[in-house]
Amino acid sequence: MMKRYIAEFIGTFTIVFAPVAISGSVHLPGADSGLLCAALVSGLAVLAMVYALGPISAAHFNPAVTLAFATARRFPWRFVPGYLAAEFLGGIAAAALCAMLYGPGHGVHVPATGAPIASCVILEAVLTFFLMLVIMAVATDKRVDGAVPGISIGLTVVFCVLVGGPLTGGSMNPARSLGPALFAGGAALTHYWIYVVGPIIGAAIAALIYEALRSEPEHAQGAPNDLLQALNEIAYAAEEQERVAARV
Repeated sequence: MMKRYIAEFIGTFTIVFAPVAISGSVHLPGADSGLLCAALVSGLAVLAMVYALGPISAAHFNPAVTLAFATARRFPWRFVPGYLAAEFLGGIAAAALCAMLYGPGHGVHVPATGAPIASCVILEAVLTFFLMLVIMAVATDKRVDGAVPGISIGLTVVFCVLVGGPLTGGSMNPARSLGPALFAGGAALTHYWIYVVGPIIGAAIAALIYEALRSEPEHAQGAPNDLLQALNEIAYAAEEQERVAARV
């Protein structure tokens, strides 16, 4: 499991470092601080890490995704704490490095001035719903080609950041928002709960809906599938032993 945790740490570190570093470099010559740039960098970082580390840990890189997979019974609850710890630590480490390089306060997620809090929570939930629906489709269905997940998930992140950027920043990820908030403090920490509640609700709903929509359950798989299969085999063996003991 340690290799999976390390993969989650590295993946989350990367997808947090990339957009925060872009934000921190705005004062440098040739830097682009526009929303499109931020969206592309975020999506490309996710795309790269899904391909690089997906075969190891299933590329969650997001506490809301991990919790949603577990809620849909596509990831064992017993390993959720380890994944969450790796993801949050990866995000904090990335923000710490960016703070050292560019100073604190970059890449934070805060609601737009005057924006209703309820609207921000709902938007984060809706955006994460879109993201998780795509993740469920490409990560937990055996019929999906292995070349598909990185592109589809990365492009989903791009369009979600473009849509959500003006109002909330388009986080969809509690680990992405926590690190920068810790180093920025103030409003970023005060409003951090929005980037926890919204994504968790949206991801859980998406996972459950996709499970309900899946037309052929036999094509479903875990995320990662080998881990879920191993636990199922252990559980089945234990049940068989109980049946044998009962007959004796």
